[in-house]
Amino acid sequence: MKDYQSDKYENFFLHLKVSKEGFAKFGDFTATALAAPDVDALIAEAGAAVAAAVATLRAELVTRKGKGGSSQTSTSAEGKAYETFKTFIQLTDAKVLHGYFFDHADERSTYYPDDLTGLTQAPVKQRLTRLTAYVEALEASTEAPVQAQGKAARALLKAYQKASSTKTQARTALQDTIGDLGPAAVALAEALWDVHTAACYVHRRAPRQARKYFDYASLPNRVYPKKKSSAAKAA
Repeated sequence: MKDYQSDKYENFFLHLKVSKEGFAKFGDFTATALAAPDVDALIAEAGAAVAAAVATLRAELVTRKGKGGSSQTSTSAEGKAYETFKTFIQLTDAKVLHGYFFDHADERSTYYPDDLTGLTQAPVKQRLTRLTAYVEALEASTEAPVQAQGKAARALLKAYQKASSTKTQARTALQDTIGDLGPAAVALAEALWDVHTAACYVHRRAPRQARKYFDYASLPNRVYPKKKSSAAKAA
């Protein structure tokens, strides 16, 4: 029974999956709650550590955004790459494919399986798949004018893939656990744990009162590290 309810005795703040921005806001709520005049001294004494950790975490956010590291920047890059590709598609349609389809109408679906708007108005999740198929169709054409567009399209596809990958990485970063977010986030998690344990003691006869110092509603579900299987432990 070594692991029986072990999570009850672990700092669960360290296992949250949340962005730095979200965690800083969560810390702000606690810091404000601890500053109220009627807070028990045992709980309030952790307020300085919480405020300091939040300030350090916010300083990191300012530095990161100053270097263009926000997810908004990544989203903008993906959108710009798509707009550039879309312009190319529209010009290629007007100057090359539109005339080509007069004599090869049955091949239209090869380039536009979802019609032209399937490429120029593609949902974000389907853009890469559709653009890749479009580029491969141009490259596979036996008609020189059409095939010639494939080289430029391939370069645009690579640019879009890079922008799309950056966006995916930014979105993934929002799912990092606290330990992955750096020392400032860990320090805040430790300070919050001090508040939690002190509040649980002070309000031990009415433990739900301890919740008022935390904005739990703003957080995603906590995630614990996966326990190793017996086979893995044996190995």
